[in-house]
Amino acid sequence: MKTINLAIDPWIPVRRRDDTEMRIAPWQITEPENPVIALAAPRPDFNGALMQFLIGLLQTAAAPQSHDAWVGWLEQQPSADELKTLFSSCSDAFELSGDGACFMQDFDPLEGEPKPISALLIDAPGGKSLKDNTDHFVKRGEVSGLCPSCAAIALFTLQTNAPSGGVGHRTSLRGGGPLTTLVVLDPQGSRLKDTLWRNLWLNVLDSRVVFRFTGNNDKSASSDIFPWLSQTRTSESKSGRETTPKDAHPLQMFWGMPRRIQINWKESEPSECGLCGDAGDAIVTSYITTNYGVNYGGVWQHPLSPHYIDTKTGAPMPIHAQPGGLGYRHWLGWIEGTEVMKPASVISLFREDTRRRLEGEQLRVWAFGYDMDNMKPRCWYETTFPLFVIDDDAVRSEFAKRVQTMVDAATQVAGVLQTCVKEAWFKRPGDARGDTGFLKESFFQHTESAFYTMLGGLKTAIEKRDDSRVLSDWHGVLTREAMALFDYWAARGDVAAANPRRIAIAHQKLHKLVYGRKMLLDLGVRQKENSA
Repeated sequence: MKTINLAIDPWIPVRRRDDTEMRIAPWQITEPENPVIALAAPRPDFNGALMQFLIGLLQTAAAPQSHDAWVGWLEQQPSADELKTLFSSCSDAFELSGDGACFMQDFDPLEGEPKPISALLIDAPGGKSLKDNTDHFVKRGEVSGLCPSCAAIALFTLQTNAPSGGVGHRTSLRGGGPLTTLVVLDPQGSRLKDTLWRNLWLNVLDSRVVFRFTGNNDKSASSDIFPWLSQTRTSESKSGRETTPKDAHPLQMFWGMPRRIQINWKESEPSECGLCGDAGDAIVTSYITTNYGVNYGGVWQHPLSPHYIDTKTGAPMPIHAQPGGLGYRHWLGWIEGTEVMKPASVISLFREDTRRRLEGEQLRVWAFGYDMDNMKPRCWYETTFPLFVIDDDAVRSEFAKRVQTMVDAATQVAGVLQTCVKEAWFKRPGDARGDTGFLKESFFQHTESAFYTMLGGLKTAIEKRDDSRVLSDWHGVLTREAMALFDYWAARGDVAAANPRRIAIAHQKLHKLVYGRKMLLDLGVRQKENSA
């Protein structure tokens, strides 16, 4: 099978300005004619992984030496030939197959029973699911072979998001299914044209910042960045080692390799890729894996992930997606930060470094990640939301306080709505079984658009020292949506058990609570202003 170099050869699926889809080499992302505007992988988690691959490649081989250099390439992108020269400097680390070191695969030959190539996919059913015939959502046999491009993306996706995989099968450097938050241009409100290059470059930090990443800058060997270039730091209980920030260069955070894998690149019968549909001779069907790969420990702070502060140790820990999705409840912690939340470095720089506050540009944050239940993926989540860049520190502080107030109020109303709907449905709501969390989620979904719309007005109102009307309007949104959703859900209970009197009492309770004095005081809304 002909080898592919992932730094030099075409393999990345993209969409160009005229909606043409094709595969390109990484250095082709800046071709000026019919520019590349988006990734076009066959799965959303692949697109998220490819964004991180390309950001990591740029951060490793083409990091700007100064802020001015970063701005220069944002305004006027480098030529494809310039990028090709830069990427060639580390191309030895990106051979996908061959006799030497292979990208994100174990340096030494592995022994073991071959596994179907579909098992590289995070949502593929495991051995127990197949045995118990519980592969309801992702069926066995649907992906019997992968083309080299899809195999490479699947491999990187797994190593970057690796969940628990049984004894000694290590999780990724950020744990299983980490949340990633990236800065991107808003295609509707930006002066600069929205291209893949710019959305990548917005998340590349200058080389001086890289030296402040967690990791050991004295670790300068290529294998300290790309761990597959030497023997694996195995992690057996007695003879193995943990890999902490002092054991690796900071850039290894982009190239973590927790799983010991070797893909079987032998020639196969002509077939079709089970994901993208490409037909050809170069289809891989199996790989070998073994346990006790790199076990990342200690405090790593990946620049593309937000972190929470561990209450016991005080150390920052990467945030993972949770049931319920990614919504405006998370906005403040992931953008502005709180006492217990730290935004990703690529986000916080736009808030802390005045030079990154691009005049006339509307930015957004693209957040994505797996919600993992140990080794089982429950859901893939992704969303975008606005990034407001506020120059005045005092205004930004007040803005954060008001946003927290708005979120707290929404959370309070969502809880009251859930309680009252249950009281309308059940004679004894405390004994009712089943998860009714969807009631809260429906409320947040119905109020999300209004929340982001009001944030823009809130910023202006604070600058004018008159934010009471915004908070009053937000209270109006919360109450209207709560009452409307109560009517919707109350009518969808068990018809046979429906009790009009019980529904009326629950409705009255909800009205009293959402319009009550406490709610108004919490929001700082004057009673007469609200009733006007």
